[in-house]
Amino acid sequence: MTNAAVETSVDLPCHVCGYDLRAQPQDGQCPECGTSVAESRRVAAMPRRPAWQDSDPRWRRRVLAGAWVLVLLPLMDVLNVSGWAASVPVPTFWDSRGTVYTLDHTLAAYPGVYQPLCFCAGVVLLFSKERGRRPGRLDWTRRWGVICSYVVLLFSVTQFLFLAALVMVGIAAMFLAMRPEYQPAATPLFVNVGATYLRFGPHPMDGAGIVLVAFASIVMLLACVPLFDALRSSGSKRVAAVLLAPLALFALMHLAQAAPHSLGGSRLALPDILNYGIYFRPDLLVNYFARLPVGVMWTQPTLGGFLVEVAKWCVVLAIAVRLSIAQLAAWHGRRKRGAA
Repeated sequence: MTNAAVETSVDLPCHVCGYDLRAQPQDGQCPECGTSVAESRRVAAMPRRPAWQDSDPRWRRRVLAGAWVLVLLPLMDVLNVSGWAASVPVPTFWDSRGTVYTLDHTLAAYPGVYQPLCFCAGVVLLFSKERGRRPGRLDWTRRWGVICSYVVLLFSVTQFLFLAALVMVGIAAMFLAMRPEYQPAATPLFVNVGATYLRFGPHPMDGAGIVLVAFASIVMLLACVPLFDALRSSGSKRVAAVLLAPLALFALMHLAQAAPHSLGGSRLALPDILNYGIYFRPDLLVNYFARLPVGVMWTQPTLGGFLVEVAKWCVVLAIAVRLSIAQLAAWHGRRKRGAA
C-alpha cells in the first residue's frame, strides 16, 4: 500500500463543516464550504485535549489566575470585618482635605462593588481562548460565557448606573435652563446618555435582581466547561467531574429558584433568592464566623446557607490548588528539559 493510499484511508473531516476530505487533493478545497484541505489537515494534527504541560502557556496562566481570583472573593469582607481595611494605606495623587488614605474609604469597600468585579474578572479569565488544540463541540461556551459575564456585571452595578443617569439628567436639566448661547457643549450628551439609560437600561428593581441571579448561575454552569478541560488535562477526568459537580448542582439550584419566582409561582422569599446575585455569597461566609448580621435587606445567616457557601469556596480553593500544583510541575519539567 502506498503512502497516498494510507493517507486517503484516514478520516479527514473538514474543521468547519465536517465534510469528509479524504478524496480531496492536498492543495484542494472543501466542496461544501470552500475551506482549505491543508488547513483541515493542520487542525486534525492538533491534539483534542493536550496535557497541562503541553497546552497553551497563556491559557494556563489565565485559567489559574481566574481560579485564584474567585478564591479571593471573601477578601474584602474579611478586611472589613477584621478592621484591617482601616489600616491598609491607599496611594493618593492629591494631598488635600478629604483625600482617601485607607482602603475602607474607597469605593472597593462599598457593598456590591468588589464582589461583582472580582466574580466577573475571574470567570472572564476562565473563558480565555486556548491555542494549540483542536476545536471542540463546547467551544461556544467561551463566547456566551463572556457575554453572560458582562450581563452579570451590568446588572450588579444597576444601582450605581441608575443614580449616575439621574445625576446626568439633573445636570442636563440645569444646563437646559440656561440661555442657549451659555449652554456647555456636553449638554446634548448628558441628555441623550441619561435619558437613554433611564428609558432602556435596567433599574434597581426586583426583576433586575432575578435576572442577575439567573445569569450568574448560567455563567457558573458555562465556566464548568473550561474548568473541566483544565482539570482533566492535569489529572483524572473522574476527579475533575467530582470537583465540579457541586458547582454545577448549586448553579442549577439557584436557577431553579429564580425561574419560578419570575413567573410568580415560587414559595421562597425574594431576599432568599436575591442573596445569590453573583452565585457566591462571601458576606454570609465571613459574617457567620464573625457572628454579625448580614444586613437589613438580607436574611440572617443560617447553617444550611453557610454550608453551601463553605462547599462552594472549598471547591474553588481545591481547583486553584490543584492547578497550581500542575503549573509548578510543568515549570519544573521545563527547567529540567532546559538543563538537559
